[in-house]
Amino acid sequence: MKLITFELASTLVLLLLPSSTDARPAAAAASIAAVKTAPGVIELPLQRLSKRTRTRDEFLAKANFMRAKYGFDTSSTTESRSKRRRRAAGTVTMTAFQDAEYVGTISIGTPAESHSVILDTGSADLIMAADDCKGCAATTNGYSAADSSSSTSTSTSFSITYGSGDASGTLVKDNVTISGYTVASQTFASCTTMDNLVAGNISGLLGLGWQGLATSGAVPLVQALANSGDLPSKVFGFQFKSYAYDKLTSDYMTGGKMTIGGTDTSAYSGDINWVNIDSSKTYWQIPLDTITVGGTDLGISADNVVIDTGTTLIGAPVAAVAAIYAQISGAAAVSLSGSSGYYSIPCSGTYNVAFTFGNVSYAIPSDAFNTGQYDSSGNCLGAIFALTSSSSTGTGSSSLQWIIGDAFLTGVYSAYRFSFPAAVGFATLGSGGSAASGSSSSSSSTDSSSNKSMTSGSTRSASSWTVYPFAFTLGLLSLILSTGFGPGDGPKI
Repeated sequence: MKLITFELASTLVLLLLPSSTDARPAAAAASIAAVKTAPGVIELPLQRLSKRTRTRDEFLAKANFMRAKYGFDTSSTTESRSKRRRRAAGTVTMTAFQDAEYVGTISIGTPAESHSVILDTGSADLIMAADDCKGCAATTNGYSAADSSSSTSTSTSFSITYGSGDASGTLVKDNVTISGYTVASQTFASCTTMDNLVAGNISGLLGLGWQGLATSGAVPLVQALANSGDLPSKVFGFQFKSYAYDKLTSDYMTGGKMTIGGTDTSAYSGDINWVNIDSSKTYWQIPLDTITVGGTDLGISADNVVIDTGTTLIGAPVAAVAAIYAQISGAAAVSLSGSSGYYSIPCSGTYNVAFTFGNVSYAIPSDAFNTGQYDSSGNCLGAIFALTSSSSTGTGSSSLQWIIGDAFLTGVYSAYRFSFPAAVGFATLGSGGSAASGSSSSSSSTDSSSNKSMTSGSTRSASSWTVYPFAFTLGLLSLILSTGFGPGDGPKI
């Protein structure tokens, strides 16, 4: 067993929105037929693309993609998720969208072939472009089922419709390796037709959420590794590097590390502050204690806040957003393409907005709070925006009122624990941190196995994955997975 550390890269996200959160145990068992380990330290290469800048249109696209992902209407022409779920039996509808996110490398098949994938805690499926993908970029490195002796096809097909394009493919099973650990017969989607779904050399998306969130019903790759017992600890963590909006010199910038099997103590100081997730075990959801602006406690709290590495901004209820910007000098409500819920802030300002989780306050980096220029008068856009223009919530669930993305996560070390009690943890960026898992702030229970495996005397090796910020603009799309089963049933694979 070993502790795995990845250096990452950041790019735009392709995400799946499942219409059901049932566990589907039959498919899950098939997707985790075997887990094998390979020895040695694995270094993954860095990539760079051309320079780009941030614009108002890009900000609006990011906001709308987050809204669509979590079931909020983005316009009169965009169906809400609850409406899409009322389609005829025999289809499961998902929504795919993109944002500036983080990319690493996995290998698929026999012989193994490397693919760059977006890393996203806000989804739980693995989606790949096929090698014969029609509509993909010439540089897209697609998955080839025909070239893999371990590939197995399924009877589950799907199609995607959106804007001016479409996509289709099937669910397949194959061996998937992440930094030396292999899950045999992992179920994932292979797209043979795509239009504006991936760009450059990005092959797909690796969801890091829970199985209950997976539309395919498969155990997600990292959760499968945690279930196998082969990891030193059932934990993965992220250190994201923050860049000021006007300091980006490349579409790909070195951005941090991902660690699987424990935490990277060289990336943070002190202890991990663990906060138990909600009992649904779908999203990584935790309670928010309060928010302060300039040291003033706003008395804003929430039972469930989604922690999502697959999005850039921070989405919140209308009243909370207004209260936050009311404390910021020079902030003003603005409209983007006729849509409200956004605020401009002085580009030259320094901002002290902090969220409290588990009785500990964590500040949003000022550079991350400023997302880019709004106008030519020295005003920029703030990273926190209203998910709706009213008091409505997403997908009929009050738990989806807060989505915390990378604007916050770049300011902390974040960790995600599968073992009991399942939790999200934060720590102050730095070095010399404690390797012990510790107890969750919302529970007196501890993960004794994690405590034991992550002591300072551990001799497990680590491998690195490097992270970069990359962005491109795609259209909103809806993904329809044709499975031959009704809502709530498991896929016939």
